[in-house]
Amino acid sequence: MSTHGWQKVFKFTFIQQLKSKSFIISSVLICTLIFAMMILLGLLPTLTGGDDSSSGGVTGDITINKLYIVDNSGITEAKDYLDSFKEMNIEVIAAADSSEAEGYSEIVKNGTACLLLTFEKQENYISIHAGRPADESVTSEEANHIAAMAESVFNYKRLEKFGLDQSQISTALAPTSTGTSVIGEKTVNPIVEAIKAMVPMLSSLILFILIIVYGQLVAQSIALEKTSKVMELLLTSVRPLAVIIGKILAMGSLSLMQFMMFILSGVAGGAIAMPMLMNFAASSLTPSIPGGAVPDGAAGEAGADFINELLGYIGEALSGFNAVSLIYIVIVFLIGFIFFALIAGLIGASINRSEDLNNAMQPFALIGVAGFYLAYFPSIFAPLEEGGENLFMTLSYYLPISSPFALPSAMLTGNMNAIEGLISILILLVCTVLLAMLVARIYEQVIMHTGNKLKISDILGMAKNK
Repeated sequence: MSTHGWQKVFKFTFIQQLKSKSFIISSVLICTLIFAMMILLGLLPTLTGGDDSSSGGVTGDITINKLYIVDNSGITEAKDYLDSFKEMNIEVIAAADSSEAEGYSEIVKNGTACLLLTFEKQENYISIHAGRPADESVTSEEANHIAAMAESVFNYKRLEKFGLDQSQISTALAPTSTGTSVIGEKTVNPIVEAIKAMVPMLSSLILFILIIVYGQLVAQSIALEKTSKVMELLLTSVRPLAVIIGKILAMGSLSLMQFMMFILSGVAGGAIAMPMLMNFAASSLTPSIPGGAVPDGAAGEAGADFINELLGYIGEALSGFNAVSLIYIVIVFLIGFIFFALIAGLIGASINRSEDLNNAMQPFALIGVAGFYLAYFPSIFAPLEEGGENLFMTLSYYLPISSPFALPSAMLTGNMNAIEGLISILILLVCTVLLAMLVARIYEQVIMHTGNKLKISDILGMAKNK
């Protein structure tokens, strides 16, 4: 069972696949898609009209030219709103006295493209009313939007006049979040749960594509070389077992390299999308406080707070993200790839005609698909215990056909601890070693076989006779 010459096979296969059009096109295409998806994430709020949600449903430009303000609140003054609407090209006209204020109603009623904002102190509250012209030149949506902006300016200014600094005002105006749970049980956050649902889907899908596709490439490469008689020439300089070892390691290295390319593409896209999300957050969380109403940097702080909150949700969902989990993920990916590639390589070596490869690979594909579904779909079954896990989920962590797909997301989301992850990796390693011993025992006989199509019973018989 000599492995002499595997380095030559590794180098040849690695360079050949690295230069292949399929590798280049797939890498560029998938990296571009991941990068574009991350950019789209930053643009999505704008594309879906997210900026308008905070403006009371107003779409397009505001048609108001003049804004008349009568402030009898006793808290703010009309001048507090002057700069607030300047960036909207709205002229703000404040009443100098009560007699002048009385005339504003008639001016606006008979005017066009104007609005009257009245602030009145009631017994237990402050009323803000927006009056519009009779000619319908100002819609109710526009009037509500301006009133909402004025309300936020009012809230900010009255806190400022009570002596609060910018940080205290941001805290006082921060949105709140509520949740319910049974006492003693963890509160369920819908955003965190959504992230936890997406992580297994994405990670399982990416790992499935890499492991299965590159595993099939191992089988295809061996089968083509065998059926084209290239294998006969190759075996004059290297041992048969070295062929499958070299090819598996080469394909594994390529798949890991491509996997890292995907991650870097996502990180690069995320770095560009982050400022977009911050700008959206700044405009959404401070929509009613235009430039002059808020001290410099307040909108930026709102965007930063939003991003920090989002990162907090992601951090809570990916509670198991640490150096140990990353090491576990890389290890289980490599071992899992070797496990499936050994099966694929043995299938490829048993093929005598290239047209038989697709039929022969069906069992391999079924095993991979079964492992993928077992890793992703356990959540659809009713939990068998209060912890939220079920029998299928537990099995997916330890079965060698599913653990390469299930363990990464389980580690990241905190569903598996370090000890459980180590046990899963050891089980996968033992199964991979046993499979490698079986392959090493019969590979030379299988690769040299040129007779009838080999069946599983024939391969097992070779192992027994050997």
